[in-house]
Amino acid sequence: MANRSNRCRTTRTVMSAAASEPEVRRWPHPIQQTYVQAPTEATLHYICCALSYQNELLSEIKTLLEQIAADQSNREAQS
Repeated sequence: MANRSNRCRTTRTVMSAAASEPEVRRWPHPIQQTYVQAPTEATLHYICCALSYQNELLSEIKTLLEQIAADQSNREAQS
């Protein structure tokens, strides 16, 4: 029972400390943000092709790693 009452006291202490903190103020960023133009269709197509190529490479790597794992398990089974 003593532990339970200690937990309640610490919770109340934390809550009262949080209530006394000052308000957070947000100031505007000193450097003006420049407008970033949306990517063109050609850029999006290039990105799509690059991601497709990376997916193919990852698939090939996965296949090779699975083959290596299978070969190692076969060697261990033969030993």
